[in-house]
Amino acid sequence: MTTRERLHLLVDDMDDEQVERALRVVGPIVHPRSTDAEPGRQPLPDFVGSFDSGRRDLSQRVDELLADGFGR
Repeated sequence: MTTRERLHLLVDDMDDEQVERALRVVGPIVHPRSTDAEPGRQPLPDFVGSFDSGRRDLSQRVDELLADGFGR
């Protein structure tokens, strides 16, 4: 039996509470970005904070920024 098969058997034997706890432990190992979030919370998408440039006129310049390829 492979390690993956053994892991599947363990997961199949877990109740819902154990599955939630296991996800909190294993999730950051599989998806390291999720370690930025508090336990049990999803990390913020990459675009959050993208307008945090220190400039205050971004809403007036939105067309210019988008034309320049902002976010690509």
